[in-house]
Parts: sequence; C-alpha cells; structure tokens
Amino acid sequence: MVLGKVKSFIVSYDCLNDSNVPVFSSGDSVSGRVIIEVTGEIRVKSLKIHAKGFAKVRWTESRNAGSNTAYTQNYTEEVEYLNHRDILIGHERGKCQ
Repeated sequence: MVLGKVKSFIVSYDCLNDSNVPVFSSGDSVSGRVIIEVTGEIRVKSLKIHAKGFAKVRWTESRNAGSNTAYTQNYTEEVEYLNHRDILIGHERGKCQ
C-alpha cells in the first residue's frame, strides 16, 4: 500500500506579497510545489492534482417596515475562482484540463 509509505505530503504556494501569505486575486498566476516524502521505495504510475478556489459568504439583514411589521432577509453567494486539474507524473501528462 502506497499510503502507508507516505511520511509527509506538503503543498506550498509561491506568495506574491511581502507578508508571505498565500492570497491571490483574479488574474494572478498561482505557482508552488508538491512535496511528497516517502519512507521507502515506491512505484508511481501517476500523480494528479485538482486545485479548487472559491469564496462563500452568508449574511442576514433585518428591517422594520412600520410599527408592527419587521422582516428578515437572508443572502448567500458563492463564487468559483479556480477549478483546474493537471497530471504531474504519468503518461497522460498534458491531457487533463
């Protein structure tokens, strides 16, 4: 079993700002590294990555519309910024988008 031989699995991002926090805006290029440390020799056919980035927000507004009338409105929104698949190791490299 390959998972039993994985000592550590790290995904790190190259930060674009001075605060060294991985924060990105629309249109920014995202780059980084995938580091897998194993305890022994393993055979790997492929290594695939699926990167997703999205934002979710939810808020409630309450209003009075007269002396005895009040109502509450709930709002939600979700925006997908990134949904990318790639094959890092394997014969199918470059075919996955």
